[in-house]
Amino acid sequence: PRKPHPPPPPPPAPAAPVEPLELKLSKIGDIAELEAMSLDRLKAALMFLGVKCGGTLEQRAERLWGLKGVKKEDIDPKLLAKPSKKRKRDGEGEGG
Repeated sequence: PRKPHPPPPPPPAPAAPVEPLELKLSKIGDIAELEAMSLDRLKAALMFLGVKCGGTLEQRAERLWGLKGVKKEDIDPKLLAKPSKKRKRDGEGEGG
């Protein structure tokens, strides 16, 4: 008699959405410290600043490092993320 097949593995859990989170760049000594962080941590820091957050770990680290000491209002507009339009459809967040 044949053994029954084992049940299929459960589907992978969806990754939690990355929330914007401030990173104290003034405490970072060099770009290698940024590159030692996770992709999601760099993404959260970039999102917090309102700049584009895609790319490789190295690209994200370079983008963040280039913003060290730059005030939020002085960030180059070319680096700023475009406001997302697809998030508003669930009716969450702002009312009105």
